[in-house]
Amino acid sequence: MNIIAVGCDKSGIPALLRVKQECRDNGVVLEIIPVPCLGTVRESWLLELLEGEVDALLLAGCPLDSCHNLEGSRYARDRVLRVNALLREADIPKQVLIAIDTAEKIGEIRRILKEYSRLKVKDQ
Repeated sequence: MNIIAVGCDKSGIPALLRVKQECRDNGVVLEIIPVPCLGTVRESWLLELLEGEVDALLLAGCPLDSCHNLEGSRYARDRVLRVNALLREADIPKQVLIAIDTAEKIGEIRRILKEYSRLKVKDQ
């Protein structure tokens, strides 16, 4: 399974780097793309990333109440909801996932990837 992970510099990238080896061990190829803040990620770019040979996108950023840029994670969460609605409407079997975690606590990323992998296997 191929997943592109977009992470903010403060929390997302450090957390994604911590789970990258676990992903590889579980048959998931995780390509990591850094951004300054998830608030800079636009819906059009998410859709472009999904055009390739990728199963899903994962956005990883700061907790909502402690985003270093104040509202970045909140904006990203809203954009993820809109993109996923477009994908469902177009009957495209891809998904954008979002994990809100700190660099030290990666449980949310692990949970989301595990749940997505289980659902993906079930659909096949």
